[in-house]
Formats: sequence, C-alpha cells, structure tokens
Amino acid sequence: MSAMKTAQQAIDLILHQGLRETKARHSNVLKLEKTIPGQQNKQGAIAMYRSKAQMAKSWGTIYTSKEAVYDNYATSTHWTPNVFNYLTYTDAAKHYVKGAKEQNLSQINTLVVDVDYRDAEERQAKFAEVWDTAMLDVQFLPTLILATQKGYHIYYVFDEPVFVRRHANGKLPAVRAAKAIAKSLKDFYAQKLPAVDVTCNSFGVFRVPRPDNIEYFEPKMTVDFQALMTWSINFANDQHQIKLQNTQRSFYARRTSRQIDQPWFQALINQTDIDQNVGYGRHNTIFTLALACYSSNVSQAQCFDILDEFNSNLNHPLATQHVQKVINDAYSGQFHAASREYVNALLETWVPDANRRVYLQRSQTTWYKYAKPRTERVNSHVHEWQADLMAYFNQRISQDNNWFTRTSLRHISKELNICLGSLTKALKELIDQGLVYREKGHGRQATMFATRSSLLQHAMELKQAQRSNYWLMVARFLGPTEQLLALQRFSLTSAPETTKVEQLRLVDTG
Repeated sequence: MSAMKTAQQAIDLILHQGLRETKARHSNVLKLEKTIPGQQNKQGAIAMYRSKAQMAKSWGTIYTSKEAVYDNYATSTHWTPNVFNYLTYTDAAKHYVKGAKEQNLSQINTLVVDVDYRDAEERQAKFAEVWDTAMLDVQFLPTLILATQKGYHIYYVFDEPVFVRRHANGKLPAVRAAKAIAKSLKDFYAQKLPAVDVTCNSFGVFRVPRPDNIEYFEPKMTVDFQALMTWSINFANDQHQIKLQNTQRSFYARRTSRQIDQPWFQALINQTDIDQNVGYGRHNTIFTLALACYSSNVSQAQCFDILDEFNSNLNHPLATQHVQKVINDAYSGQFHAASREYVNALLETWVPDANRRVYLQRSQTTWYKYAKPRTERVNSHVHEWQADLMAYFNQRISQDNNWFTRTSLRHISKELNICLGSLTKALKELIDQGLVYREKGHGRQATMFATRSSLLQHAMELKQAQRSNYWLMVARFLGPTEQLLALQRFSLTSAPETTKVEQLRLVDTG
C-alpha cells in the first residue's frame, strides 16, 4: 500500500461515519451516497489548518465530507479528529473557525496523547523510548503514531464512535467519561515520559495523518471504549491509593521529621550508666546519637556540645578526643540517619523495661532504609539484573539489525557478570511477564531471544500478506488481550468470504 493510501486509510478509520462520503456540491465521485432506510444519517463537521501558526489563530477550513478531506489533507498540518455537530466562520472571508468546543461534539472518535520534546533532534533520539512505552506498558496498543515538529501524537482510535448525547440536566456523560480516560492515559504516559503534555485539550486540534509523518499505523489496533474505561477506572483507583499512602507518609514525616525530637533520643541521652559493653556500649550510643543530630540538620559544632555534655554525665565517660572522632565519622556523609536496629538494641540494653515500653509506644518515627549505590554494593537486586538484561537484548537486536538475537546463557553471564543462578531467575521473570521471548536452538545453534518491542516492531514492518500469520504468533506470545484475540481469529480464518467479513468487522472501512 502506498504512503498516500495509508494516510487516507488512517483518516477514514478515525472519522468513521462522522462526515458524509462525498461533497454536497461539485463532487468528483459519481457514486451516490447510500442512506440507511428509515433513519436520517447524522453528519457533522471538522476543521483543518494549513500550518501551526494558522491553527493558533483559528484560521482554518471547515469540511463536512470525506471527499473534501482527501482533497486537502496533504496541504494541511492539523485537524480536529473528533467530529462536531457544526462549525462556522466568524468573518465574511471565511477564515476564522469557531464552534470547536466539547459542548458541540457530535461523536468522539479517538483520544490522543501529545509528547513534546525540545527539538526534532531530541524527538528522533527519544522515539525508542516512546515506542517502548506505547508498546510495552499500556494494556491497549495505539492505532497510530504521528511525528510532529518536536514530538509525537499517539492516537487511540475507538472501534466504534462514541456518540455524544445531552441529558435533560444539560450534562454530557460521554464527554465526561472520555475526558477521564484521556486524563488516565496522559498521566500513565507521563510516569514514563516526562515530555507528555498532560494539559492539552483532549478534544482539540492534533496533527493530521499524512504520508510524511506516519511513524506507525496498524488499522486492526482499534480499542473498545468500555474496556478502556475499565482500565482508566482501575488506574485512577490505584493512583488514588498511592496518593493516600504518600499523604499519610508525608504527614508522619512532618510530625517526626527530626530524629532528635523522638522519645528514643531523649531516652538514651538521659542515661548515665552506659558503659563499655559487648557490641552496644558508649561508642555505639554516641555514634547513633550523632547520626540523629546529622539527619536533623544539627551543625557539627552544636552536636559536639550536646554529646560532650552527655559524655560528661556518664559514670564512665569517654575521652574527649574519642567523642570528637565518633562525631566526625557520623558527619562524614557516608551515613544518612540513625538505624532502627541499633536504636532498638541500645534501648533494650540501657533503658529499663517499663520506660522502654512507654518510649516505643509514644514514638511515631517513620524509618527509611537508604540503599547504597549499586557501585558500592556486592550484590544486585533482581529488578536491576532484569534492567541489564533488557538493555543487553535491545542493544544486541539493534546491532544485529534484526528482530531477534542469538546467544547463550553462559555468554550473557560472562558479558554482564551475572552468575547463572541470578541470570536464570531474572530471565524467567521477564519471560513470565511477557517482556522477553526465548526459543531454544537445535543442535549447536544458539538460543534465540526477542523482546516484546522487537516482535511488535517486526510485525509492523512485514508485508500485508505475511502479517496475519505473524500476528498469530505474536498473539500467542503476548497473551489473551482482546485486540490480539481478534487478530488471532482473523489469522485463523482462511475462507475468502469469512476473511472479508472479519476484516470489515475489525476495520471500519466507512
């Protein structure tokens, strides 16, 4: 299929039946437009703009037929992919368009995520990041990705248009639901891509599909509005729970942000019989108290004054130079705060049982475990090995200029310096999550590895004749999502008549 026909197919898929097929006047199409018996076809309008500067001034052209859109899309840069009941001009010369407001929507065809970088160079460098986010993380694959001047517009086209109906109270429930879904999509992308514009108008103006800006298009990947709404509700609920937890954690942190204000600090600093002991004696006590001062932003000089007085009150004090050395170690920057384990051990050793229970009950300290940088640790976490593996596979696949790479576990273990046990565990989890595909080689042939992203990328690049069978393999690998199950049914269908029906069901040809 030529690039021009691909662009027209994308436009037709997005618009559904929102516009009439042919122009009302001066049509070049002889075929009469069919009407549905007993029903009056509802036709709407969209606006198209020839440049971003004109779009910013609302200087555009109103179209009410697909034929007119096809005649002019190649010379336009922006459009309103969602259809309005009507649009009008504000001037006699018919330059400035008005009426593109959500209260005037006729049908919602698509939701678009806007990713905007600083310039075209950064946009090109970040495409792999955008692709991986769109293909790996969201449960619904996008239908269309367009390159903009400095970013990308990611289209999620509905399999059927969402018609806007106004209730008796004047509200538009379909618009409200679509706005909530659009917000969830933008918030989800923003977690992975900081360049996402979360404030853009969900039903506003976006790039029009053209032969020179289509980065990815798969007409079978339309989404079901109800399924997307369910995902949006679940995502919003998860975000609300995370926000509540963060708010509660922040509340306790504000109440107990300084360790020197905690009851355990007062309990230890008021003890006078702390002496040399195996493991938890004067040195450990002074070091723990000094760390509490350090984490509470107490100056080192003031910390010395506090602990020098504490040391002087001990029945068997340390030499002053030892106190100074311990404080210097605590303020060296290698430690963040007093450890909970040490505090509990010191309380159990030196604070009487009755008092200790009171201090522990009154303490509302929020303890934080500070992980060392990976370069300073001997062992790594499984998720870190998984990140190394994904980066390794992506790099090898890119170097091989293919959708897969062949290598062995021993070679990977040597390359990444991972023991075989940790490598096997990390790889198994990636396979179980559907992020990596593995096929063992026969004989001396090395094992084949592919990532989910490389599989999908390869599917997009295959010719149409090969694509349906390949989608079957991808569907088996990626799992039973609704879109992929539809593709699986399409791939398994062999009868020409049935194939045509399935194709029409999957793709709204208008």
